[in-house]
Amino acid sequence: MSAGATSHAAVQQAFGCGTALAGTIAALGRDGAHPRGAVLWPRGESEDHGAAGLLTLGRAAELAYGRDGAVLVLHALHQGEFFGEVVGSGTQGETRVEALSDGAALLFAPSALVRLMESYPSVALAMARHLSARIAAMRQRMLETALLSATGRIAAELLRQSRAVEDGVIRPLPVWSELAVIVQSTRETVSRTVSGLEKRGIVSRVDGGLAVIAPHRLEELIY
Repeated sequence: MSAGATSHAAVQQAFGCGTALAGTIAALGRDGAHPRGAVLWPRGESEDHGAAGLLTLGRAAELAYGRDGAVLVLHALHQGEFFGEVVGSGTQGETRVEALSDGAALLFAPSALVRLMESYPSVALAMARHLSARIAAMRQRMLETALLSATGRIAAELLRQSRAVEDGVIRPLPVWSELAVIVQSTRETVSRTVSGLEKRGIVSRVDGGLAVIAPHRLEELIY
């Protein structure tokens, strides 16, 4: 699939709109690829500083950094999700969005999305639903970080990712260092925990991914 087709599909996914409106929305943005580790927001270029973005390919995370170097994951971003000024708190000095994998994003001026919401009720409704889901996800992640053990957080994240797809297979195979950032743990702990889950038959590596074989047993490990 070409970059343009990927962006178009991500716009349709994000807004739940038809091809015509998706084309109108995509035309207002600027498509661009980025490598793993890139800072997607805020951007350094003056014309893009504070811009809103739609992740069209890959994975990213909204992170907050403490003065002591501690990192807090506010939200794990997947294809079809927004980041930046429109959906953020505006505290650019305290939070940033980083790419967890190679990917691409469609960048908008914040005013462009506001105009779209004013012109198309379906776009405004989609953004409202997106913001509501984001708040719920952030609340859940905060609870997990505060109340669960590392094993519980890993189990919760694997269960969440597997339930987001019909066949229960997380694709591509998670990178342990990326998963560690999301669940506020270490790569070694994630690797050791997943290996233990494999030995117990709860998860299994399949071609190109990680299958959750026994979701009920994984759920038991959360609390």
